[in-house]
Amino acid sequence: MPSPPLTYIPPLLDGACGTTPHSQHPLPTALHHELTHTLPLLPTLCRALLLQRFLPHPLYLLLACFEVGVLLAAVPLWFVLPGVVFAGWVAGCVGVGGVVVGWGLNGGMGKGERVLRCDAAVDGEGGVGGGAGGGDGWMMGQEVAEDEKWLFLGGMGMSSRRCHERTLPALSRLFNRPVVCVCMPTYGMPFDILAMMLQRCFSMPSQVRRTLYSQMRSALLDDAMNRCVVLCHNDSAVIVSQAVAQLCADLPPEKLRKLEIYTFGAAASEFMMPLGDKSMELESVHQAGDYMHERRGIHIEHFAMTNDPFAQMGVLQSVRQNMESRFCGSVFVMNDTAHTMQTARPKAMPTCSGLAMEDYLMALFPTQMAPDSPTMMRSVLDSVMTIDRDCAEKREIAAMSNYHAASQAKKGGKRLSWTGLATMAGQKNGMNAGMVALEMARKGCKSCEGRKGREISWLARYVAMEGKQAGEERQ
Repeated sequence: MPSPPLTYIPPLLDGACGTTPHSQHPLPTALHHELTHTLPLLPTLCRALLLQRFLPHPLYLLLACFEVGVLLAAVPLWFVLPGVVFAGWVAGCVGVGGVVVGWGLNGGMGKGERVLRCDAAVDGEGGVGGGAGGGDGWMMGQEVAEDEKWLFLGGMGMSSRRCHERTLPALSRLFNRPVVCVCMPTYGMPFDILAMMLQRCFSMPSQVRRTLYSQMRSALLDDAMNRCVVLCHNDSAVIVSQAVAQLCADLPPEKLRKLEIYTFGAAASEFMMPLGDKSMELESVHQAGDYMHERRGIHIEHFAMTNDPFAQMGVLQSVRQNMESRFCGSVFVMNDTAHTMQTARPKAMPTCSGLAMEDYLMALFPTQMAPDSPTMMRSVLDSVMTIDRDCAEKREIAAMSNYHAASQAKKGGKRLSWTGLATMAGQKNGMNAGMVALEMARKGCKSCEGRKGREISWLARYVAMEGKQAGEERQ
């Protein structure tokens, strides 16, 4: 029996605040967890990156092969070559790799972390950075809002050139809004993967995170801005998660209500935001109308394809396997995107893997992304969702269990079973708040049953229902 196209996992409430951020875990524990859960996925990830149909740049493939060869040759050469010769060989390899990285992939030495802006939604010409690049002039969504700021961070291997010419204009036209891109620099696939793994274990300072934090902070503190929307793809979600955690510590809650986060194949192992607020119940279900008045905190949505290796090591692992992690936000698991995407590509092309941002955009908004396609495509958001109630309940119960274990640590108490947790719900401690959150999660699951993804996702409300899909509904 085929799996349903879309599975919905409600956001984590954690009324007892039992989850613990990774920064508070011992470093050896974090490294052991990273090696245990990520290393088995590295062969699949590397193969998918090298074979993806949206290969960002031929130099990325050449650089990856060059770096792997250097790493493999370094060990035997260390024992064979004299120290001075080996040092010269290393310097030469670093110089060649630096030139390729700087000029070929990052758009110039020292310019890989620049900020790009696309106003394709405004001028209708798909221009980036003052009108460069050609476009077809199609525009979707609501009227352009001048009181909003939209930010985008690309995924692993996306060069600034590709983002400048294709991805950023597509996003701007799709949502009919100017989009600012904080470019993620690339250092070649092996080092990009290593940097991602280290960033998942502990927060490392970077110019990208400082730039993103500055952009988000200025928008949230600007009284003229009503909304700050951040879109991020695969490994850039790690940077966004850390920037959001810093904003939660630096800004008052009323300013954070402007913030909306949408991730696609997030590789982050956690996504933190303030917990324990009963008003978060409204985040699970949103009725039609002005949903800005329903906003009570940061709104986060995660879209994850089950065959995306970044999502497997990130969002899917965090919400389905590592129940003790603090991964906030609702999750839309896209189970059957291969069949939908196959209608939009020639048979010679490989199956959709989610490694390109276009994969997610095509699965979510196929009519808007391919308006001239002769084949009728159906968005996964138009399917009735399957609610993963079991996962939602286990996450809340695991948080309560962690709270009890921490509160009883000094008393020498042992972790209670899930049945034992329920018997303590009436006591005057955090267990009662945890049981309230569990009940709220159950109500949220029940209220979402039988509903389509488009009715729950806020992101879909920024895209107009026009073209073939809208004609189908009118019929």
